[in-house]
Amino acid sequence: MRPSTFLLSVLGVAFFFLLQPHRSEAQRQQRFKAGIIAGITASQIDGDQSAGYHKVGLQGGLRGIVVLKPRQEASIEILFSQRGSRNQPDYPPVFSTTLNYVEVPLQWHYRDWAANGDTENPDFFRVYFNIGFSYARLLSYVDNEDGSIAGISPVLEDLNKDSFCFLVGASFFATKHIGFTFRYHRAFNNLFSNGQGGLNFPSLNEHFLAFQTMYVF
Repeated sequence: MRPSTFLLSVLGVAFFFLLQPHRSEAQRQQRFKAGIIAGITASQIDGDQSAGYHKVGLQGGLRGIVVLKPRQEASIEILFSQRGSRNQPDYPPVFSTTLNYVEVPLQWHYRDWAANGDTENPDFFRVYFNIGFSYARLLSYVDNEDGSIAGISPVLEDLNKDSFCFLVGASFFATKHIGFTFRYHRAFNNLFSNGQGGLNFPSLNEHFLAFQTMYVF
């Protein structure tokens, strides 16, 4: 299945569940929710001549939520997400590359800590534990402004444009509508493999942290 077909299939399934006509409006509001996400990422690419999560980027988009059970939810997000590569501060060579993605995470959430202390009839749950995977498509990149050839610059034209990640994280809701999420993502596939495009360059594998603020309607 091509990545574009995979992405369309995922979105089609999500919209099918969100638009089921046989539920009353009250039932739909209880079972389905939506949210807005804004945050930042901190990225590291193994093989880029640097170590540490030094590349900071922006992340934002929408989340659709399905309540499965009183303590369980599933969600799908559509995000603009920046990842990339940057040198360690004060350690040459100096480089900075921003990779711009459209990202679709799918997650399962387990909820705990009823805000009103009543787990049988909670007002809302404060803590969520998240696990899932994501598909991302590389849209564009912004490379070193000084024109230097360092970091991942020599292989930018040969990068794998499809990224499949495992993710795990946790969320804390200060109120029923406002939550904060931390997630760790690790790619299953390489961003670049040695010998790809005939280039002798170290294989690259990306992982990143996401720090999100979310408003749930």
